[in-house]
Amino acid sequence: MLANKFELSDEEFEQFRRIIYRSTGIHLSKKKKTLVISRLSRRLKALNLTDFSQYYRYLKESHNSSDELVHMINRITTNKTEFFRERSHFDFLREDLLPHMIKKADKSGMARRLRIWSAGCSTGEEPYSIAITIQEAFRGIQGWDIKILATDVDTEVLRKGITGVYSPNRVVDVPSEYLKRYFERQDDGYHVKEGIKSMVVFRRLNLIREIYPMKGPFDIIFCRNVIIYFDKDTKKRLMERFYQYLKDGGFIFMGHSESLMDMKDRFRYIKNTIYKKV
Repeated sequence: MLANKFELSDEEFEQFRRIIYRSTGIHLSKKKKTLVISRLSRRLKALNLTDFSQYYRYLKESHNSSDELVHMINRITTNKTEFFRERSHFDFLREDLLPHMIKKADKSGMARRLRIWSAGCSTGEEPYSIAITIQEAFRGIQGWDIKILATDVDTEVLRKGITGVYSPNRVVDVPSEYLKRYFERQDDGYHVKEGIKSMVVFRRLNLIREIYPMKGPFDIIFCRNVIIYFDKDTKKRLMERFYQYLKDGGFIFMGHSESLMDMKDRFRYIKNTIYKKV
């Protein structure tokens, strides 16, 4: 260790790659060694450990290993997000999909109930963007039971989402009328108003778990720029799970660089990485 920099041998890197894969499903290429050193060095310092071999033993043997595994996952996961990211998705939601659901419920007399899942919600910008879009589409419309489930494996980003407080640079992509309507400016930043916060429930969820705790089904699932971090087999299993948790005729919104993983016969392309369960 030189100048407070930790070294990671190729063998140790392979050990951490395996732990990370088993714990999260995230497949790190061999090019990510520098990233692992950078992100996990802070955990070594926090635990007063001298090298990665000690940290590996700590993860495997310590009575605090399960807690430390959560800290490690928090450090490794990538949490790039922003309000109204991939804006065309929210335009479609507001202008097409939600008005169609409202009209269908009015015409058929079906239950006025809407359930949406934001999988990989990070610090909350996506589920709050969804909630704002719903509020805009449902303005003046009463009697609907609407909830958004926001899940992530990273406990730190979930805490940020629950607080609903964002610095000025984090809300630059929020339209000015939405900023006035749905946020309160305070000394520590922009606070999401309670009417929006109450629509969103944040929960920790590891997507590679065998059993999910929620019952479902969902009318809409947002899982954007999440499965790109998994290998092919894990991606396919996740798409199967999403299919199971969607209502018949439900919609899934994906990231622009993501695919349906050989499930094109189960989803119909709508537009711009938006698909409908068939």
